[in-house]
Amino acid sequence: MSNVTEFPDPVRAREQAADWISRASRGLSAEERAELNRWRASPGNARALEQLSTMWSQMDVLRELAHVFPEPPRQQPVARPRWQAWRPALAAALVLATVAAGFALQRHLASTRPLVAARAASSEFTTAVGEQRNVSLPDGSMLAINTASQVQVVSLGTDSRELRLVRGEAHFTVAHDASRPFRVNAAGHVVQALGTAFDVRLLPGGGLEVIVTDGHVKLLSGNGAVGDLLKSQYMRIAGDGSSKVGRLDDEAVASRLAWRNGMLVFDGETLADALAEFSRYTSERFVITDPRLQGLRIGGYFAAGDATALREALRANFRIDSRRGADGVIQIGPAPGPAAAR
Repeated sequence: MSNVTEFPDPVRAREQAADWISRASRGLSAEERAELNRWRASPGNARALEQLSTMWSQMDVLRELAHVFPEPPRQQPVARPRWQAWRPALAAALVLATVAAGFALQRHLASTRPLVAARAASSEFTTAVGEQRNVSLPDGSMLAINTASQVQVVSLGTDSRELRLVRGEAHFTVAHDASRPFRVNAAGHVVQALGTAFDVRLLPGGGLEVIVTDGHVKLLSGNGAVGDLLKSQYMRIAGDGSSKVGRLDDEAVASRLAWRNGMLVFDGETLADALAEFSRYTSERFVITDPRLQGLRIGGYFAAGDATALREALRANFRIDSRRGADGVIQIGPAPGPAAAR
């Protein structure tokens, strides 16, 4: 039996809900509407569709779907509820249903989610803790910049394009131009691509992680080439220069980059590691007061930086209590009563 405690995860319902959203954006025929009503007769399907559609408050597709709801979905931001496994339905649909529903859903979210999107008008872009930012470069390349990060545009010349990741993490979608190699300098290494997409993250201790989401990149260091990476491959280079290369499946890549949709996905990480990752997105600080909980493995979808929802999830699903100490740090320990899940 697995020792990873999971939140309820009705994957198929979310995949199908995402597909219905995509189909509705093109308009539904009378036959499709009848099929949708039959599919929605299942309470689980209905809930997945409603939770997903409420996140799309600016879409015309809501008018197409309005007839299937008892009342039209609200056109204002949804109030923050107590934690439920259904709360991250949008992120789960994006993570698990992009292939099934097509990339139209993800592209539309990228254009509507509340991130700062701007044409590059300066040579430096920064984000605060908990902020993500989209930037369009003059050459047509796109940057998605994660929390507490800084990217410098060194040059966009006629012979090459040079950027520097000073701190944090960024995803680069590179406009193809074989005559102008695209290079990102980070932690003493260079990630070079022609037309591709990849994520670069600076690690504690001077390390570096690169994940290729499309195409092919070459890693260079002061001593020459480090290695080539293809789509779905990653490389982690430690501060001492040692490296590890591996491959991620599509779901793992999507989970790792869920921050671009404002979510964090954990799948068997220890509580200590999960809290460390979560802390990148909030000014809140956590300490685990019971050493027995350090290695507790958890899984689920979390809104990045939403400490209130995280604490409620830990209490409701893992019987882990939390309280704020006199110094403001959130203390994590077992709830009173029966022992916390292990």
